[in-house]
Order: sequence, then structure tokens, then C-alpha cells
Amino acid sequence: MQISYSHEMIAITIQEDAKTFYFLQNLTEKNFTKKIGKKDKIIIFKKNDENVQRRYFLKLVSKIYKRKKKNSKKEELEKIKNSTNKSIKLTLLKSNQILQNIDINMQIEDNYVVVFKFDIYYSILVTYIKNYFKDHLVSYRTKTKTMTIYPNGEKTILLLEQLLKKKELLGNYITFHYDAHEYYEYKKTLKKKKNIKRRLYALFSLLEEYYLVLGCSANDSFEEVRQKYLKLVRQYHPDMLDLRDSTLVAQYTKKFQDIQYAYNIIKSHYSYEKKSALQIS
Repeated sequence: MQISYSHEMIAITIQEDAKTFYFLQNLTEKNFTKKIGKKDKIIIFKKNDENVQRRYFLKLVSKIYKRKKKNSKKEELEKIKNSTNKSIKLTLLKSNQILQNIDINMQIEDNYVVVFKFDIYYSILVTYIKNYFKDHLVSYRTKTKTMTIYPNGEKTILLLEQLLKKKELLGNYITFHYDAHEYYEYKKTLKKKKNIKRRLYALFSLLEEYYLVLGCSANDSFEEVRQKYLKLVRQYHPDMLDLRDSTLVAQYTKKFQDIQYAYNIIKSHYSYEKKSALQIS
């Protein structure tokens, strides 16, 4: 039995011991719902309401590992048992089994989205990568065998860096093909966008009272700010009132003036930040 680890997974490879493999596989069928697999391979994804089963399963794996590896250290066994926050991959490896070679072409479209094009359709690998980028918007097109990943700031860079270094994945040899210069420029772009987003949020904190007057948030585009402003202008314009109610006219006039002032302040500051963002789009 071989145990290996990555940031998101514990991989358990059982060699020439079908009895142990199918015993563990049977337990996964009974105890886990979020999983994919086939005859000699299964991946169990983390689910919060299955933590008890995961602890039991990994504790059992550590006992089997200790039995098979007579010189196993206590630290190794503890590491297995403490991997409850990772996906679990269980693989049966036979001596005559040949690992499959899979080529994946990576392209950056519009200097924004990452596109993986697979040379073959391999459902387990596709599902694995979709779960790997679980905090991202990901779509897969079966007809073209392409996966599109929409970025999530610098987290995307960190995940890509780790993924592109992998030579073996899910019992297959993986080769990623991509333009190194294009990828380098893409990483710089994501870092710049993060800095601009940070500035926009800092701007929002400074101008928060004006955003609140218009019922806006830092995530709103300027067009959304403008539309909310126009709606409020129509709602609170003094000309829309019965002029005989002087108190109400005074209240609406004050509100109208606050709306105008808030919009002008936001507009003048937003213009500079918007130009900065467009420069790297």
C-alpha cells in the first residue's frame, strides 16, 4: 500500500491486493454519497455531514497500512487519520496495468478565462478538475472536450501552479501543453486586477456614506450606480409633490440634494478607477 498527499487529496494505492481494495470500496458505497469511480478506482469528495464516516474510514486505512508496512512510523499513521479535510482517492494497481497518457492543452482566452482542451474524454479526470476548482465558475463541453474556468483572483494562480506541476494524476500520466509567455502575462494580469479590486474596496470604505445614500455597493458597476441614481431622482424630485405640504416638500428637497451630491462625489472618484481597470482588461 502506498500513500501520497497533495494539497487537496490523500491518494491510497493498493498493489496486487484486490481483496483489501474491494473491501474498502464496499465501505465507500455504503457510507459516502459524493463520489465518482469505476472498477479499480474511486474518489470520495468531502461532505461536511459525513465527517464521522471519513474519520472511521481513514482510521481503518491507517490500521491496514500499519499491518502492511511493518516499519511504518506513528507520524505516518497520524497523518492518514488526520486527512479528513481532503478528498480520498482509492486505487487498485495491478502489475500488468499500463498507465494512460493524457495530453491537456491550456489556453488563455481574452486574457481572462482558462480553457483546457482534452485529447480524450475521461469523466473521472474532468470531474476531478471541476472539483479542484470548486470555488470557480467552471463549464465543460462534451462535444469539444473543453473545460472553461473563470478566474477567482490570485487563488486561480495558486491552483494552476500546483496543477501544472503534476505529472501523474488519478493513475494517469498527464502532460500540460501551454504557451509559457502567455501564461506569465496572464498571471500578471490577475495580480493587477486584484490590486484594482483592493483599491475599489478602499474607495468604497471612504465613500461608504455616499454609496448608502444611493443604495449601492462596491460591486456595482458605474452604470448600475447611475441607474439607481436616476430612479431616486425621479422618486424624490420636489416637482413630483403637492406643493401645499411644505414640510414634505422640505424633506424631499433635502433628500434630493443629498442624492445629487452623493452621485457627483462617486462619479468623480469612480472615473479614475474605471480607467485604471480598463487599461488591463
